[in-house]
Amino acid sequence: MHLRQPHHSWIAPLLVLILGLTWVSAPSARAQATPVPAAGPQYTPLLPSVLSPPRWFHGADEQVHLVYELLLTNAFPIPVEVTTVDVVDADTGRSIATLSGETLTAAMSLLPDPTTPATSLPAGTMGVIWFDVRLTDPEQLPAIITHRLTVSVPPGLPVPETITATGGAATVDLRPPVVLGPPLAGARWIAAGSCCDGPHRRAFQAIDGALHLAQRFAIDFNQLDAENRLTAGDASLNTSSPSYEQPVLAVADATVVAAVDAYPDQVPNAATGITLENAEGNHIILDLGEGRFALYAHLKPGSVGVRVGERVQRGQVIAELGNSGSSTGPHLHFHVMDSPSGLVADGVPYGFDQFELIGQAPPLAELLVFDEAQEPVPIDTHDAGPRQDALPLGRDVVSFPDLDASG
Repeated sequence: MHLRQPHHSWIAPLLVLILGLTWVSAPSARAQATPVPAAGPQYTPLLPSVLSPPRWFHGADEQVHLVYELLLTNAFPIPVEVTTVDVVDADTGRSIATLSGETLTAAMSLLPDPTTPATSLPAGTMGVIWFDVRLTDPEQLPAIITHRLTVSVPPGLPVPETITATGGAATVDLRPPVVLGPPLAGARWIAAGSCCDGPHRRAFQAIDGALHLAQRFAIDFNQLDAENRLTAGDASLNTSSPSYEQPVLAVADATVVAAVDAYPDQVPNAATGITLENAEGNHIILDLGEGRFALYAHLKPGSVGVRVGERVQRGQVIAELGNSGSSTGPHLHFHVMDSPSGLVADGVPYGFDQFELIGQAPPLAELLVFDEAQEPVPIDTHDAGPRQDALPLGRDVVSFPDLDASG
């Protein structure tokens, strides 16, 4: 979706209206305590829109996740506080999710600062609600959703202090996610940064005049060694990571549309020379068909074993895991998108046909502490077990079939 700068020519008249009413009759300018009746025109400070079609997948938590972003533009010349958001099935009027209080705060930010929770939008700014609506069955997915927003504005204005309005309609992409084979083999892979929160989920890129979120469902796979450590030995060497040089596998019978092997590995935690062009490092993109493309990024230099136009088979070794491009340590960055570009694309959901859920690692901030100390990562195993046709979530530790059984 191309975003244009908001048109501000109405702001001056609105200020005149507000100031004029306040000056002529101050008592009557006090904010009303109840919303304006729905039957007539109503000021709606926030203009909601959905960036791309809401899409769903089966998570390793055995729930259905409906994932999308709601952009909120504050068109008022004053701050606006979002207090409650309902996701509504447009056909039935049923609310399928409600965010308020701590759940809303955790799910909302300003567009330029996605990691800092924020439910208050200053004048002329844009916020984002990063939705992860959890359901128990795909049958519960609505065909069309809309959003009922309740906001508050400062007192002393000729508008209600509380305003409730509905908008931001979007058609849900009800197609099932593509199911793939494993991109790696063996045990103890942490699905770092996977959906539905964290650095990938909120990594909007403003490129060529539009916002893109290719990494919406991306995973950084990092392998633990037999003692559950992310690194051991000299941390300045890529070989300190058990992930390094692990074979990378084709997730499906597919056609290679990009194969780049031109960049050196970075020194762990000391990446340099990052540009838009080399951010993915050595990488491969596979055309999976039906408008879906799989990206493998940060591959080891000299290991890319395929070329553009080549057909690959599921389970075929196509490269080795490395630390090239915008990377702080050896890992495999993997995601699926709707065009053959790692950044100028829309991320789409997927799942792996089989894996073993070993358990959950600590949150990312804690995980980094264990990594720096080269200490074993504690794994919570209470949800462990086999999974099928599912996507590992952000703290999941999984095992894929061994290489001789992954084809």
